[in-house]
Amino acid sequence: MLFNWGKKKLKPEEVARMFVHATLDSIEDAWPDVLGMLRETPHLECVPEIEDAEVGPFLLVVMAGNLDFIPHFFDAGTDQVLVEAILSELAIQLDLPTPQLAPKISQMRDAMVKLNKPSNKTLSAMSRGLYIGYDLNGCQEEYFRSLSVPNPRFLMQMEEILQHFLWDWSSFNEQYRVQAQSLHSAVV
Repeated sequence: MLFNWGKKKLKPEEVARMFVHATLDSIEDAWPDVLGMLRETPHLECVPEIEDAEVGPFLLVVMAGNLDFIPHFFDAGTDQVLVEAILSELAIQLDLPTPQLAPKISQMRDAMVKLNKPSNKTLSAMSRGLYIGYDLNGCQEEYFRSLSVPNPRFLMQMEEILQHFLWDWSSFNEQYRVQAQSLHSAVV
C-alpha cells in the first residue's frame, strides 16, 4: 500500500464538511441559472410555476445523486460511515433534524430510480428527479403529458446541467484517504 503514503488522511466528518459546503455553495451560486433554464427550456409548452426560493427539490436531487455514487468509490463500511457523516453535516447546515432530512433524500432517490427504470444511470435519474420534484408533467406537450413521462430532450438538457453538480470522487481519492473507523476499533 505504498500508494497511500502521499495521501492526506481525513476523518469522515472532515470529508462531509468539505462535500456539504462545496455542494451547498455550488447549488446556491447556480440556482438562478438552473431556474432560468427550467423556465426557458424549449422542451416544455408552458413556463413552470417555480418560485425563486424553491430550491429544495433541486437540492434533494443533487444530494440523492451524489450519495448514490459514494458506494462506487469507497469500501463497504466506509461508504456508510461517509453517507451518515454527510447527512449529519447537511442536517446541521440546513438546521433540520437528521431523522427528518434523511427520509426526504431517500424518498427522492427512490422516486428517481423508479421513474428511471430500466436504466440505472444516476445522471439520468437525477434529471428525472427534477421532473418529479417540480411536477413538470403538466407543462409538457400532450404526447408526453398523456404518458406521464418526461420529454427525452428535456432530460438530455437537464443531464448536461446536472453533471456539473456531481462530486468528483475519483479525483478526491487520488488526493485523500478517508479514515473510517469501525465500531469495534472505536470502542477499543
